Amino acid sequence: MGGVDRQDQQLACFHVMRKFMKGYKKIFFYKFDIALFNSYTLYSKFSNVKKKSITSFHLDVAQELLAKVTLPNYKVRGRPSHGDTPVRLQAKNWGHFPEHIPPTAKMQHPTKRCHVCFKNNVRSETTWQCKQCQVPLHLPECFEKYHTLTDY
Repeated sequence: MGGVDRQDQQLACFHVMRKFMKGYKKIFFYKFDIALFNSYTLYSKFSNVKKKSITSFHLDVAQELLAKVTLPNYKVRGRPSHGDTPVRLQAKNWGHFPEHIPPTAKMQHPTKRCHVCFKNNVRSETTWQCKQCQVPLHLPECFEKYHTLTDY
């Protein structure tokens, strides 16, 4: 099997192109698929970490791209909706929420050094941590800084 056959075989499982697109969009996304596959092969060839599947590599690239993109601030027109929106339930998969640091056998109310304060050379302890990251943070200042700024 040549390199092109292997590329077509792996791209058939997880392709970006859709059936309903116009011709110029198909060409763009086909080239995008090829570039993504080539970057995957270079990554797997030159990286020293455990080999990833191409689907997990696609997801990692997509998450990195979404982390860099900022959404424009559109003005909302009209009245706000009265009921709950379905978007509010999506945060359970990716949302970061504060929680108390769980008690241990030795300490009933444990405290840890705040990660943001520690980075800024301030010694301060907190009883809160991020539920997903498991990083101790003060509420709400350090929690917001840690999750929104790259250099906090």
